Amino acid sequence: MTVILKTRYLPLEQIGWGGFGKTFRSWDAHLQQQCVVKQLQPRNTFRKTFSHSELESIKKSFEEEARALRDIKHEQIPQLYDYFELPAPNESQEEFRKELFYLVQEYVQGETLDKELNKKGRFSEAEVLQDLGQLLNVLKYIHEKKQVIHRDIKLSNIIRNENGTLYLIDFGAAVKRKLEPKIPVEQSIAMGTPIFAPPEQLAGKGIFPSSDLYSLAATCICLLTGRNVNELWNQNRWIWREYVSVNDNLADILDRMLSYQPEERYESAEQIISALSGEISLNPNSKPSGAGEEPDYPTISDRTSFHSQINRLIKKLFLPIGLVLLGSAIAFLIPWLMHPPICDFQNKNGFSCGEAILIPKNPMISDAIFADKERGSTAFGQKDFNQAILYLQKYLASNQNDPEARIYLNNAKAALTNNPLKIAVTVPIIDDQLNGSNDIAEQMLRGFAHVQDNINQNKGINGRLLFLEIASTGWEKKKIRQIADAIATQENILGVIGYYTSDSIQEAAPAYDSKMVVISPTSTAVRDSTFKLNNYIFRVSPDNSAAADKLIKYIVYHNLNKIAIFYEPNETFAASLKKEFESVVWDKKKQLVNECRVIQSTTEVLNCLRQAKERNAEVIMLAFSDKVARIAATLIINQSEDITILGADTPYLETVSQTNISPDKLRIAIRWHRSNSANSKFEQESVKLWGTGDVNWRTAMSYDATMAMVEALKRTQGNYTRQRLYEALKNHAFSADGVTAKVEFNDLGDRKPLPGIGVLVKVENNRFVVDKTSYN
Repeated sequence: MTVILKTRYLPLEQIGWGGFGKTFRSWDAHLQQQCVVKQLQPRNTFRKTFSHSELESIKKSFEEEARALRDIKHEQIPQLYDYFELPAPNESQEEFRKELFYLVQEYVQGETLDKELNKKGRFSEAEVLQDLGQLLNVLKYIHEKKQVIHRDIKLSNIIRNENGTLYLIDFGAAVKRKLEPKIPVEQSIAMGTPIFAPPEQLAGKGIFPSSDLYSLAATCICLLTGRNVNELWNQNRWIWREYVSVNDNLADILDRMLSYQPEERYESAEQIISALSGEISLNPNSKPSGAGEEPDYPTISDRTSFHSQINRLIKKLFLPIGLVLLGSAIAFLIPWLMHPPICDFQNKNGFSCGEAILIPKNPMISDAIFADKERGSTAFGQKDFNQAILYLQKYLASNQNDPEARIYLNNAKAALTNNPLKIAVTVPIIDDQLNGSNDIAEQMLRGFAHVQDNINQNKGINGRLLFLEIASTGWEKKKIRQIADAIATQENILGVIGYYTSDSIQEAAPAYDSKMVVISPTSTAVRDSTFKLNNYIFRVSPDNSAAADKLIKYIVYHNLNKIAIFYEPNETFAASLKKEFESVVWDKKKQLVNECRVIQSTTEVLNCLRQAKERNAEVIMLAFSDKVARIAATLIINQSEDITILGADTPYLETVSQTNISPDKLRIAIRWHRSNSANSKFEQESVKLWGTGDVNWRTAMSYDATMAMVEALKRTQGNYTRQRLYEALKNHAFSADGVTAKVEFNDLGDRKPLPGIGVLVKVENNRFVVDKTSYN
């Protein structure tokens, strides 16, 4: 979405997406402030054009629900500022949708609880109690004062601002429901997020205040345990108490909130507030005070002595029994120890080889289809690999384009051999896809899975199948280090493929030094005094000097002289690209008229553009990370008038391709693009494997990295050790087949820039295409 809506709302960055549409951080030009714009798309089961009367009915219902939403005024709920509908753009590929609906809401600066949990790990009991109290007061307001039910409470829909205040966001499930005429309630995608949503909500049997209380409790147990909610639900029951010890009073309250039947839960947020203060009994069947002989239950404050008495009784009476049980347990565990789990990180947070699903469900995939992936993963964790294969094959028949499931399927087949070759693959997975895209992780996984599928379909390497253990590194330095340390200690894992950014590979590198090889598909910062990597790190994307060379040749060809650089400070890739580009600018005697820092602020971008225009810049070079590129690239392109925009890798975004710009306006240097070799073996196999040939440079480079690892394994001549793998890759004669060129490494471990690697792309008809002009 790149147009200015209603002449005032300018989308800056896509921050969410789902079955109904997209969410953008935007700029309100009238009020001169940030806001959130939700673009909603009506849907029906038959993907047909809505009739005029249907659209009028949808419009009326939308306005009624939006007005109700606008009337909600609470200091911890983002205010709805505006709502409207507009015709879909003419270039929309989804012609059955003729109208788009918009909600404009207050923008809350802060961090969602899922991101906070990912950074700090599990919350203390005191922290959860404090947060629970805040959220119960919000629910008390909406349930009692406004008769509104949220319907989708979860970690990613709660934001904490810098003052510690929690905001409940993404109201509007009722609004979305009105955009689904004729769709049965149980098939609605406005029914909340599976596993967080209570059974009655998913079954379409009614929504109650206690439905929100169920979702709030599911959120709290994630915070208490530090685990993904999927790990806390097993065989149709919550098992969260196995992972954390908390006060019995709080635990009982949460369990009652999580009751399967709505009538067994608390009726209101007020009742829970009272329970937490010890004012009411926790027994669902208890009578009001004075109504009978039912004894009072102890509150949090008077349980200490009670617990002490219980502990003494346990030691006195049950210790002998415990010793007997311990001996029996050891006898039971001996066979298990002789045949340990196939996964080296069985049920460890952030890891999976098949026993857990790391990438959240795409909202466009139905629960019924996704259930087969969940069943396959459960069977995998139980070592029932034949059953896992059946479920995963069934799932992939309905959702072919899922690389995680493809890897798990191949892993299940490899596990049956009892002697696979294990490689770790690391990707930056975002835990909640509704609050951030996992495009990068999935694009990399497709490259890994493509090679694994080819190898295993052809009986593996000397009869041994390839087994990939997925590690979700996230984006935080601490987690990246922890994941690297964990992998390095597992001697069964021969090597590692992954690490998306130069910052992440630099953070992880010390853990692997002199221990095991890592092949990064996508890191491109130039190795120098500020960016050092050890000899065990190999990279298959040529470094930034190659991209800078292609961009300067474009500038020279078009006789452009005055150049501005917009750059992100303190980011390794951006700093390296800026340095390499500047060196060739000076070498070609071009004029650098402006260097301008951009981090996240729209004001920064507009100030940089103003300076560039004042100094008559003919070219703006973008040196950004992915994060800043998503925020700033589209805005710069739209506001730069006749200035040519250049970049490398990170502005290669769908939002950029959808901008209405001249083909001569933009050039981006990337490692590979599909239209450069439309009939290649790689693309033909991609169509067969994923149902599409529309794969990008991240997938291609991940394929090349995996091909290099496989070739190195072959060259160990059956002596599969970490050291032999390193020696094979370090050999000057090493070469592996890549998508468009051989993979060969220089003395540093970086890929030699052979012909066929690297292209310039431009935008034509809202798609990236290769610029086939020769600029040599």
